[in-house]
Amino acid sequence: MHWRIGLCLLLLSNVGWAGDAVDVQYSYWRSANPASLIEVKNQPLENWQQVTQLASYGFDDAEYWIKLDIENRGPQPVSRIFRFVHPVLDEVDIYHFTDNLLINEWHLGDAVPGMVRDVHEKNPAFKLTISPKQLSQVYIRVAGINAMVLTMEVLDDSQHDALVQSSILIAGLVYGILLVMALYNLSLAVSIFDRAYLYYVAYVLCFIAFVLAVSGDGYYFLWPRWPGFNSVAVPLFSGLLMIPSLLFPLYFLDIKRHAPQISRLIKWAVVIGVLYLICIPFMGLATALKVINVYSVLVSAMMLIVGVYLSIKKVPFAVIYTLAWCSLMAGLVLLPLSSLGFIESNTFTRNASFLGGVIEVIVLSLALAQRFRNERSAKIELIQHVLTAKSEAANNLKMFEELFELAPVGIFRFKINGELVAVNPALTKLLGFKDATGLLKQGNSIRGYFDNGLSMAREVLRKGYVIDRESTLTTTKGEERTCSISMRVQTQHKDHYVEGYVTDISERKHAQKIHELMERERMAVLEQLITGIAHEINTPLGNNITSLSHGLELLKAVETQMQDGQLTKKSFDGFIEDSHALTEIMSKNLQKITSLVERFKLVSVKNMDIELADIDIKQHLKNIIEGNFFIEESVQIILEVNGSGPIRSYPVAWHIILDQLLENSMLHGFNQGQTDRKIMITLQQQGDNHWQFYYEDNGRGLDNNIAKNVFDPFVTSVRGNDENAGLGMYRIYNVVHQVLKGKIKVLDGPGFKIQIRFHLPQHN
Repeated sequence: MHWRIGLCLLLLSNVGWAGDAVDVQYSYWRSANPASLIEVKNQPLENWQQVTQLASYGFDDAEYWIKLDIENRGPQPVSRIFRFVHPVLDEVDIYHFTDNLLINEWHLGDAVPGMVRDVHEKNPAFKLTISPKQLSQVYIRVAGINAMVLTMEVLDDSQHDALVQSSILIAGLVYGILLVMALYNLSLAVSIFDRAYLYYVAYVLCFIAFVLAVSGDGYYFLWPRWPGFNSVAVPLFSGLLMIPSLLFPLYFLDIKRHAPQISRLIKWAVVIGVLYLICIPFMGLATALKVINVYSVLVSAMMLIVGVYLSIKKVPFAVIYTLAWCSLMAGLVLLPLSSLGFIESNTFTRNASFLGGVIEVIVLSLALAQRFRNERSAKIELIQHVLTAKSEAANNLKMFEELFELAPVGIFRFKINGELVAVNPALTKLLGFKDATGLLKQGNSIRGYFDNGLSMAREVLRKGYVIDRESTLTTTKGEERTCSISMRVQTQHKDHYVEGYVTDISERKHAQKIHELMERERMAVLEQLITGIAHEINTPLGNNITSLSHGLELLKAVETQMQDGQLTKKSFDGFIEDSHALTEIMSKNLQKITSLVERFKLVSVKNMDIELADIDIKQHLKNIIEGNFFIEESVQIILEVNGSGPIRSYPVAWHIILDQLLENSMLHGFNQGQTDRKIMITLQQQGDNHWQFYYEDNGRGLDNNIAKNVFDPFVTSVRGNDENAGLGMYRIYNVVHQVLKGKIKVLDGPGFKIQIRFHLPQHN
């Protein structure tokens, strides 16, 4: 209850004591030169400025003499405590006269050594007991370098006790909040070593020191025996406070990145603040106080403008910083303005900086906490992403190792000097060795087993690769085998290797029977495809292995820095940037592998989303033609459908068939420069449930060796093109046989002609 009464007294301290028996008349005299008490008492009445209440008169080197004419109009003696509302006054000499007799005197103030306080509180105060109908006079001399804030209060004992208790309570809350914020963020600063946290802690500690000096709590509680230090405390702690208040937003808002010119301006302001601290002993305390008040106003305005500017640029946390700074700036501006005498000095102006500072400290601490949570979430997400990528890379590595061991083609790796370092079982067997250990122990150069090995080695070193080079391999038993070799230069850990793939094609050279020829050709296509797959997959997998290794090194370095407490925001940002780059590389490589796998899936009917539907087949075929982006305007397309009404079939199946046929005609069917390009599509109903589909173009047609195998997998007239794997007609064949339950064949004649016979499915 007492603190509530005291708080009301704090807010209403200048109201006066209406109806009080004690009447106090205030007057003051400014003396440019030191004056004695006798000279003051002998001053003519017109030299005294009579006021209803004393005020703030700014920074002034002159002496101020205050005269209090006190009269007790009541019938009972009363006691009153007279106190200055401003705690920081250097010299306060008080002389109490009754009937022109000096009754008592007190010598108070921050600069008075061995000061004895008549009233136990931090503000200069004295207590008088006034008899009934008694008229007393009190002369008070105030001098010093601090602002002449001379406002006084007259309180009885109970009011004074409540005021002191509430002041102590409020001060305890302020210091408690500030210390909690400082200690909490200091623990974070030590753990993550972030400059923003360090400067925030420095700012809070400097603000605590500033509050101790300005409020008088420091001199009253901490250093009462050091008045010399107390006289320099306000300019010193004020200057120290400005340094972290400038450096904290520099790192908290990353101003150097978002606004480099403002960053340089803030650094110059810091330099000025440091020069001010250095020059305090030389400029004098009075000048230092005036300079720091002007400097604080300019810095406050500058940082407010910076906060607004960065908020407009949508810099993270800039709005929160601006709002927090506004609360502090209000107090920091009101305090020097009241000290300079530009505005009235009252309880609000004297304590506004404390209240605004506490609000600012709390808001900024919450912003730092949110920033820490955001960074931690980003870090956790990054680690999870790296771990996921690591797992995927490990799976891919396992797949590659299985492919290496089980691949039907020989795979080898040797150093630039020719030393063989790795072979797979297929090549080991091809060379006639029982196992790879025996082959590797020999240390022979791999090129010695091939008739043109030396020339291929020179070519791969010159060009970086050799593709599908035919060579004769001599085994350990002296047998000769015809092989196809592809090689390329790889770099791993700054070492250069040659990686190669060997395919035994001897059987293809010696087969005699037609069945053996067909099987050999099909096997050759399959072998070529497997070689291409191994070639395509090895590159992204190799890149992923390298990227993963580098990512693990970065992660280990960051972990070491964090454990040693040396992790900085700059190094962490670099880690994030490098991790994103590595992740992007691995993602692109995985997409390449996925694309190759998806191409194989297309030939399987099981992977198609096929459903029955009642469709207008003519309109459906027309829509497919119009939607095919390979068709050019110069191509004449004739569509004829002989039948009535909608049919029940598979729309997706017809989309696959017609799209693939149109693509084949446009890409492979017509001769280059052919002008009379024509495609005819006919769908005829042969009976109630029997249909025939004809497709014909007037292009070059198919070679005989391709026409008889056109529905086999991996048959193409454009071998070596990544976009044409030879699976299109094989896919059509699967759709016709497995979905439409029909038959398909190539018809003789000029151009390309096919016929599809099928039955419509019955209704359930």
